Amino acid sequence: MTSTLEPTLRIPLLLLGSLLLLTPACDTGSDWVTQSTEVESLALTPTEPHLERRLHVVARARPDTGAKISVLHITFETEPRWERPEAGGSDVHPWYRVRLVDERDGQVVDERVTVFGEGSTPDSLSVGPDVDIEDEISRFEATYRLELDRQGPPSAGTLHVNWSVITEALTDADDLERVEVLLTQP
Repeated sequence: MTSTLEPTLRIPLLLLGSLLLLTPACDTGSDWVTQSTEVESLALTPTEPHLERRLHVVARARPDTGAKISVLHITFETEPRWERPEAGGSDVHPWYRVRLVDERDGQVVDERVTVFGEGSTPDSLSVGPDVDIEDEISRFEATYRLELDRQGPPSAGTLHVNWSVITEALTDADDLERVEVLLTQP
């Protein structure tokens, strides 16, 4: 049987057919269980340059399900915005630092710093722990302290910060209803 396709079309069509066959083979059978907090707005001023928030994170299999978690991502997202003083303020631009502390051992697990400049404001600064899961687990629990700091005097103005947390746990697609992520502020 001879092919009626031109030789120049044969190879691209074979490649396309191969890709279509490979796509279902790439499905790992895993999916993400996601939970996030509401966005909270805070204000840091030169006279009150430090704020802290605590968050207790639990990612777990529901009782008697046998479900496992293979990857866990926890991201604390902050969106700082500097409001300059209306008049008579300093020319000093404030720095802003977000730090994440694991309260289980008191260690700083991540930190980001920026300085507000002329016309440049960072959209967001994110921090998060490296959750090392070597083998699949059925439970993870930790309390984190989010520390927000800004430069005090002589910098002026108010630093408005919106913050939230998103947590994602990877599990088998069949176990999505069997895994839960709980985020609470103690």
